[in-house]
Amino acid sequence: MKRFFASVRNLTAQGGTPDPLILGRKTQTLSIWEGSLWAVMWGFGETYIAPFAILLHASNLAMAFIGTGPVLIAAVAQLTGAALLDRVGRRMPIILAGAAIQGAAYLPLFLLPVLLPSGGIPALLIAVTVCFFALGVSVPSWMSLMGDVVDPADRGRYFSNRTRIIMYTMLAAMLLAGVTVSQWKNCGHPVAGFGFLFGIACLARLISLFFMRRHYDAPLQKQTENPYFSFWDFVRATPRSNFAKFTFTVALMNGTAQIAGPFFAVYMLRDLHWSYLQFTVNMAVFLLAQTLFVRWWGALSDRHGNRSVLVATSWLMPLLPLFWIFSTNYFVLLLAQVLSGACWSGFNLAAGNFVYDAVTQAKRPRVFSYYNLLNGLFSVGGAVLIGAPIAEHAPAVFGLGPVHITLISSLPVVFIVSSLARALAAWAMLPRFREVREAEPISTRRILWRLGAGQPLFAQAGEFIKRYSPPNTRRKWRF
Repeated sequence: MKRFFASVRNLTAQGGTPDPLILGRKTQTLSIWEGSLWAVMWGFGETYIAPFAILLHASNLAMAFIGTGPVLIAAVAQLTGAALLDRVGRRMPIILAGAAIQGAAYLPLFLLPVLLPSGGIPALLIAVTVCFFALGVSVPSWMSLMGDVVDPADRGRYFSNRTRIIMYTMLAAMLLAGVTVSQWKNCGHPVAGFGFLFGIACLARLISLFFMRRHYDAPLQKQTENPYFSFWDFVRATPRSNFAKFTFTVALMNGTAQIAGPFFAVYMLRDLHWSYLQFTVNMAVFLLAQTLFVRWWGALSDRHGNRSVLVATSWLMPLLPLFWIFSTNYFVLLLAQVLSGACWSGFNLAAGNFVYDAVTQAKRPRVFSYYNLLNGLFSVGGAVLIGAPIAEHAPAVFGLGPVHITLISSLPVVFIVSSLARALAAWAMLPRFREVREAEPISTRRILWRLGAGQPLFAQAGEFIKRYSPPNTRRKWRF
């Protein structure tokens, strides 16, 4: 333990060498620590905002906003953050301010709904807005900073390692938080349990500032290419721009998915009466599946192109809500989360890599902002304009002559609509954009066959055995 704290002190000690290369490597290590503390904040905080809103009896419209609003809020904030970076000219003040406000927002997120029960949900929504706006403002500066301190030839190794550590920390934090809030509920104090979770989230984010303050803020490089073009210019280019068609395809797939997305937590906790621990395990399985499948998707996209992965995962998406329609068995729905995590890990990875392949470095920050803004608009539109009204007004009992169907609630109707909308969006949009780099062709059927045959899991098992087998047991057999 003394050695551990000594290493932390050495890492976080101020001063030292002025060599930018050494400072950059130190910042890379500091960023892993900071990211791990962010993961604790996520596991104790962001994951449990929706369950806390359900405990406060939030309406379907409020749940739709909580489920999708942060995406749009963060996207709008990124535009603000990019403009602020141009004006300030330094990245660390923006990053530190955004992280401090984000962490501090978790205290009123809990206190205001408790102290003002008549206005609890509006207070919760305001705190969520502040939290994610502060996050979004700091994103352009953080991406710019890490792009400078990580060597381009080392980015794949570094960020994959950082992401792996962060995702495992998220998983551990989420499970620990689920056990904690379940114990508080069993003691008859669920509200206090959420207060404890949000307090830990706030503390973890504020502690992360200790590591952030010691990042190396490399001097900003001046761009020789003018990266500016307006959002309207971006939208108007859609008929002739392959990238704009890709962006609208991804946004439409996300929008149709978010017709149902915000209501799965409501369905689990309110309609299926799951405990907080059951809810947590279900979410953890989704996160773990993403971790297990993402490297396989990455290898596939490197060889066969990002579009092939986007097409395959997009045709899987209409199937995902059907599990929740036809079964209420807990273990069947855990299996559904495995498939969902596998699907979304590939879709999100391929979409992000497509942006890197298609857009020049100078235009990338602004393009990412517009890309995220469109995804936020479509996600909020799908949840608020389609999902919430159906959840509010759709009947739970249907009769056709002698046949009567009684559903648990109106939410299965939302899931059916989302499934049909996903299929329609995939059919209409996927043929409209093309791959932007040379890649070995592969059919969608072949990708899905490999996925169904368990190739990603066998690959993970083989890598695990190779990495952790003792050296003296690694023998080569010849026949």
